[in-house]
Amino acid sequence: MPPLVRYKIPIIGHTYSYTFNSEEFLKQCKKEYGDIFSIYVWGQVRTIVGKEYSQEILSRDDAFNFGKAFFEIIPYDLLLKHIDMGLVNMPKLLKDHIFCKLNFYSERMQKCLHSATQKYIDINVHDDPKVFNNMYPLINKIISTPVANIFIGEEESKYDEVVTTFAEFTSDLSTLIKIPPFLNFFYPGLLNRILVSSGLYNPAIKHRNILIKHIKNQVCKRLKGKAKYGDSWKRPDDLLQDIIEQENIDFNNVNYPSLADKMLLFLFASIHTTSNGCANAFMDLASHPQYIQELYEEQLEVHKEADENGVLPFEALDNMKKLDSFIRESLRLAGHILALDHSVLKDYTFSNGLQLPKDHIVKIYVDDIYQDELLQGPSPKSFEPFRHLDINVPASKIGKNFMLFGGGKHACPGRHFAINEIKFFMHNIILKYNIYTESGKIEGRKMYGPTAYPSSGVVIIEKRRAK
Repeated sequence: MPPLVRYKIPIIGHTYSYTFNSEEFLKQCKKEYGDIFSIYVWGQVRTIVGKEYSQEILSRDDAFNFGKAFFEIIPYDLLLKHIDMGLVNMPKLLKDHIFCKLNFYSERMQKCLHSATQKYIDINVHDDPKVFNNMYPLINKIISTPVANIFIGEEESKYDEVVTTFAEFTSDLSTLIKIPPFLNFFYPGLLNRILVSSGLYNPAIKHRNILIKHIKNQVCKRLKGKAKYGDSWKRPDDLLQDIIEQENIDFNNVNYPSLADKMLLFLFASIHTTSNGCANAFMDLASHPQYIQELYEEQLEVHKEADENGVLPFEALDNMKKLDSFIRESLRLAGHILALDHSVLKDYTFSNGLQLPKDHIVKIYVDDIYQDELLQGPSPKSFEPFRHLDINVPASKIGKNFMLFGGGKHACPGRHFAINEIKFFMHNIILKYNIYTESGKIEGRKMYGPTAYPSSGVVIIEKRRAK
């Protein structure tokens, strides 16, 4: 078994250091105990795996599972009680119907991002600079707009309450992740299960009802349209229609709560990482205004490829080399100390001989990876947005030195979708605005234990002056 780090206070164990000083605490643990060690937090023994052995976790999908560990924190079986979690292959469904059609959805994504940026940012920025407190909620709504369009259809995504549901359900689930798991001393994930099952905190109820209303609208319209026009009926291109056809749903007996829960299941996976990455890139740009002009010149050149409506061809993404490198650097320095929890599916022996029992939870020490000079290059702690240009590695590329999206055959299938959406959003922002922090300083991430979230710092946005 991996060595258990010594602790003095029974029951509490390492919880205080893990929560309030995780960076230094884990560095000291690795220095004393090596690349794999265990700590006692919130009543549970958790094993921390550093850079030397992290790839074993990501590549051995027969022994480690991310979803099982995630569902221990987020009780999806209680939140989304109208679907059988064991029968829904979320990654495959999204990959088959959304992520394989990035080119097809590119124009819709750009138009949605443009209109949402106008709605949430442009309308508030006039001739004078405008102060914005905490950009994350706005960016979350902007990012959620094209996702709503692609998931539930162009008509329903025009309603504010639909976009709000897509954005807020993601934020509401993040609240469950932030709640200190006090009752883990008795049973893993017990507090969140009590909160959800008792109704004290169950965000799915409100959001499910909104989705049911709008899904009903669409099902009725599509049923009438198909009956009226027959083979000439224009099939809507969205995830809702894909689910309806794949499951051969009986239109006379539609299980609307089940359809709504399927949508909710996909939301967190589709929006959370994208919104966080987009907000971090935005704040990093505001914190480092010295790079704006160079990025602006590149985006001007790229925008020459746009059509009369300002829509870029899908291939234009490949020409955003500097922006891509900037985003990858922002993602690399997202700020997490630990991430990518995995549950052990069977007794497992690492290549160094250390063993883990079935149902144990392991956490990958990502800070150990991102702060390593051999893996990241010189000055790995510093923000150097163009460090990835020389090696020509796109922001969506995974590997042993970059694992925000996981790794192995179960790496996040939506990483290309996420990066494309961030690039299109940042392309618009850079062309239209100058942004900088009100303090004139670098705004760091907010830390909740070993997990980082986008800064809520104040930024100033001003429109670019026509030359």
